Amino acid sequence: MGIKKKLSSNFYYLQWLWQTREERSGFPKYKILSIDKTIDKIVREKISVSRFGDGEFRLLFPEYVLEFQENSALIREKLKDVLNSDLHNHIVCLPEPLSSVSKLDMMTKYWWKKFINNYGKRIVPFLNEDKIYGNSFVTRFYLGYENKSVKRNQIIVNSLKKIWDDKDLLLIEGRFSRLGVGNDLFGNAKSVQRILSPEKNAFRCYDAIFESAKIHGKQKIILIALGPTATILAYDLAKINYWAIDIGHIDIEYMWFLQGATQKIAIEGRHVNEAEKQETFQIPDEFLGTYTGSIILEITK
Repeated sequence: MGIKKKLSSNFYYLQWLWQTREERSGFPKYKILSIDKTIDKIVREKISVSRFGDGEFRLLFPEYVLEFQENSALIREKLKDVLNSDLHNHIVCLPEPLSSVSKLDMMTKYWWKKFINNYGKRIVPFLNEDKIYGNSFVTRFYLGYENKSVKRNQIIVNSLKKIWDDKDLLLIEGRFSRLGVGNDLFGNAKSVQRILSPEKNAFRCYDAIFESAKIHGKQKIILIALGPTATILAYDLAKINYWAIDIGHIDIEYMWFLQGATQKIAIEGRHVNEAEKQETFQIPDEFLGTYTGSIILEITK
């Protein structure tokens, strides 16, 4: 972005912030760890992670549904339970913009300030100003930040990889998520197994997913990419002393970083719900054998 265009963009953003300030009046600045400190806490304390993003917050209210997840009284109840978590081996993560937008790019700043304008007063009753939260953007470390340098983002990736270094992994993911396929994200893991779940409305199969995680996730790190279902599942598994991490969009974010993307683009072989168009879901032949060999179970509706 040119200097003049950037200055103009900053001016209109600041003007809009001033004009809409009353909509954010009284909204707290929550205590949210940095990405680095969140990763460090996960590695040192081996804690489970539940992440809240805009979708999980919207599902707290009965009138909202997501493109890939319907709403229900049970999912609302369970999401509220997660927010009230005080387990020693579990951390709730919130989006960094609920504390600060200083490191984000202009589009992301605006998007989250607008989210606070629309939902801020409604989500305050579910949150605790005195609680220290992890950073949900631990798995969204690249695209929304002003600093998209290779140096910064490679440091974050290297830190994330320490979580599963030389460990057995169980990935619980949507049918077209395909975490780590075609990249080296989990190349340092001791082993990788997968449980495939429905790509839409996975919460309908919650009991089956939970029981399968208990059976196949013993003595492993369980990484879950299933939207709001992952948020809930990581908490329920933490309660019975499994190490489970709601890993969210990490694979897509990593692929965007590797490709030097500046917007949310489609990725070959995966479903990217935030991209305007989709690439083919076909997995390249060179990765197909390893991928299919890692699948130990597929849960269907």
